[in-house]
Amino acid sequence: MKKKEYYTEELEKSSGEKMHSLKYQKYYTGGSIVLMFLVLLIMYFVLN
Repeated sequence: MKKKEYYTEELEKSSGEKMHSLKYQKYYTGGSIVLMFLVLLIMYFVLN
């Protein structure tokens, strides 16, 4: 079974795919931050 290598896979991607992922990266980061605050808020109410 061949191991999947991240760096060779990244080199094979086209520049369009890379730009698309960078374009939406801020939404993924913001969404994860909001989700973390939501989890912390729920934990606060459950444990209080």
